[in-house]
Amino acid sequence: MKAPAWLLPPKPRRLLILFGLLLAILAGEKIYRLWSPTHTHSTTHYTILSSAMPPQSVETGDKVEALYTAYTETFKVWPELQQPHEKLQLKLFKDRQEFRRCNRAIGWAEAFYRAPCCHAYYSADELNPHHWMLHEAVHQLNHEVARLDLAKWADEGLSEYFSTSFLRDGKLEVGKVDRNTYPVWWLDELSLSGKLEQDLKNGTVIPLQAILEGRGGPSLDDNFNLYYLHWWSLTHLLFEGQNGKYREHVAPLLREGASLASFEKHIGPVEKLQAEWYQHLQGLQWTLFHIGPANQSNPRSVKSSSSSPR
Repeated sequence: MKAPAWLLPPKPRRLLILFGLLLAILAGEKIYRLWSPTHTHSTTHYTILSSAMPPQSVETGDKVEALYTAYTETFKVWPELQQPHEKLQLKLFKDRQEFRRCNRAIGWAEAFYRAPCCHAYYSADELNPHHWMLHEAVHQLNHEVARLDLAKWADEGLSEYFSTSFLRDGKLEVGKVDRNTYPVWWLDELSLSGKLEQDLKNGTVIPLQAILEGRGGPSLDDNFNLYYLHWWSLTHLLFEGQNGKYREHVAPLLREGASLASFEKHIGPVEKLQAEWYQHLQGLQWTLFHIGPANQSNPRSVKSSSSSPR
C-alpha cells in the first residue's frame, strides 16, 4: 500500500535521509569488521600483530622462523637472500570466526597474503594449525625477499612444497610430506587408473602443458583441489623425485619465472616429464595412503614421512 503523498518528505530531503542511512550502514559494517590486535610478538625476521593467546603467537613465530630458515637454506646461493630487509609482517587472528568477520571478501581462503602482510588465524582444533599460514608466508618470501616473478603453478607449488612438509622439533623437514596438510589430504580421493592416457581422457588428471601454461585445462573454480594437487606434486617431483636429478635445476627455473619455455629449457620435454610426474603422483599416493591403481599394490614409492590423516 502506497503511503499518502503528504506523509512523505520532499524529494531532496528523502534522498538525504536515504544517503544518511546508507552511510550509517557502511560505518556500522566497518566498525563490525574492525580488528584490533591485543599484542605484538617480534622474532628475528617477523613482526606478528596478534589477537591470539600470547603462547600461540610465540608458537606461530617459531614456526615462521623455521620456515624462513628452511627457505633460505634451500636457496642460499641467491644474492637476494643475503640482503638485509625489513621485518616481514604477519597478522594472526585468534580464531576462524574472527578471521572471517574481519576479512569478508576472502571467500574460501583460510589464510591469505596481501602485501605487505600475511593474514591467518590460530586453530586450536587442528592437528596442524600452521600449514595455511606457512603457505602464505612462502608467497611472502617469494615476493618480498627472493623477489621472484613466478608462473602460478610454481608460486603455488613452491608454497605447497614447504607448507606440506613436517614441522618437528623446531625444524621444517623440507620434502617430507605431512598428510595433515592441504592439499595432501585430498590425494586419497584421486582415483588413478594406473594408465596416464586414460586418466587424461577422463579428466582425472590435467595435461602438464595446461598446468605449466596456466590455460587450456578444466575450470579452476570447479577443480580447485585437483589443480592444487597437480601444482604440489609436480613441485615435489622436481625437488625430490627421480633420485633428485632435477633438484639443481629448480633454482634457475624459478629465477626465470617457471614459464613453459624455461621448464623445457631447464627440466626437459613436457611429454617426458608428464609420464614421470604421473609415476611420482602414484608413488605419493601409495606411500602416504597405501592406495594403488584399481586398489592393487603399487611397487612405486616416494621417500617421505607421514602421520595419521585428518
